[in-house]
Amino acid sequence: MVLTLSACDGSSGDAGGRTDGGRPNAMGDPMEVGAPAAAVPVRVQRVLRRSISQYLQTNGTLEAENEVDIVARTSGPVTEILTEEGQMVRAGQLMARIDDREPKNQAAIARVARDEAQLAFDRTQASWNEGLVSREAYDSAISKLAAAQAQLESAEIQLAYTEIRAPFDAQVVTRDIKLAQYVTSGARLFRISDFTPLLCRVEVPEKDLPRVRIGQTAHLEVEAYPGQQFPASVSRLRPTVDPASGTFTVTLEVAAQGKLRPGMFASVYLETETRENVLAIPRDALVLDSLGDTVYVMVDGVAERREVRLGLRDEDSVEVVDGLAGGEQLIVLGQEGLADGTPVEVLGDAPPAASTVEAAGPPPEAIEAMRQRMKERGMSDEEIEQRLQEMRDGGGRGGGMRQVGVSEIPPFLAQRIKEASPEELEGIKERMKQFGLSDERIEEIIKQIRENGGDAN
Repeated sequence: MVLTLSACDGSSGDAGGRTDGGRPNAMGDPMEVGAPAAAVPVRVQRVLRRSISQYLQTNGTLEAENEVDIVARTSGPVTEILTEEGQMVRAGQLMARIDDREPKNQAAIARVARDEAQLAFDRTQASWNEGLVSREAYDSAISKLAAAQAQLESAEIQLAYTEIRAPFDAQVVTRDIKLAQYVTSGARLFRISDFTPLLCRVEVPEKDLPRVRIGQTAHLEVEAYPGQQFPASVSRLRPTVDPASGTFTVTLEVAAQGKLRPGMFASVYLETETRENVLAIPRDALVLDSLGDTVYVMVDGVAERREVRLGLRDEDSVEVVDGLAGGEQLIVLGQEGLADGTPVEVLGDAPPAASTVEAAGPPPEAIEAMRQRMKERGMSDEEIEQRLQEMRDGGGRGGGMRQVGVSEIPPFLAQRIKEASPEELEGIKERMKQFGLSDERIEEIIKQIRENGGDAN
């Protein structure tokens, strides 16, 4: 049901609220004949065609594809630290050194033992070739040489563990050791991270499973860089749904652009649908104190109200499927204080003054209905309260809040009221009541529509 309630509460006269040729004022009472109506200052914007996308919005935390803790493989005091937090390291680069004196001695002893085993093997092999030793002695020499070689390799590995080297190209995230600190095997020394690529894992409700696919484009926003969008794409889809939460994991690959860091909290916008060459208008152009989707356009210096049918919605704009034409002058600022037929004046850079269409504020039920409409249009709680305060103060929206009345019933709605069942009619009455109409006025309107063919003033 689309019904727009404006400030004109009609009185006696014809369907337009005019008597003796005069223009109705903001409250629906006819002005004195010949009294000029003050023009309401507004801003306008031409309705243009462009592409618009619909997004699935969620949140996630950035993480690195390759991020590891480097731990000690041997024990001893730290004798040298060669890298600091924030530095880039290459694969194999020496980052720190642990006291290597004892491992060096062990390696030297193992090397001497290997050399002795090699000499013994060489002598035994020469004797074996001359037939002077038994097969058993020859095999024993071979075994002792192999054992000595293995001991040497083990000692050299332990010696190598005293040198802490980077496993891949990365950036040092944390340094967890100090010079001369005694470390044991398994103690964390550094954390390093490769920021290319960055990943963002998000949880998506299972009902949205058909809307997500590999390669799907997206963008991220972070608090550190307000207003900047970072491109991303879906790289992985977990094939199972978590039965506890009813969600599945989507992993996005993010272009860090040298600015993003692992651990950042990001707002994620998954692009689920894009339409090209459609009429798109700012969300702020929609009139909030209406039961339907309503805008105002400027035609020959006066405001003309339009009921519109909307399509895709993004963060700032909405697609208009029906109700507007390209090139029309859409009122984007000052529309909240208008009624159909109100004279308007296009502003420059100055903010619009308070509307002459102004009276006592609407009842709490109407304010709550406005708040619900704003939520449906994607506004946050902070934006809603700011917008309502602007309307209360009369700043930036063409005037303060006004008492909501009825100036016009759209023909299709009048037809629906005529054909509505008692149950449907009660629902229509409740919605009208939320916008400040008294029970008497509602009954009067419905009676006029049903008895007089929809002529309600």
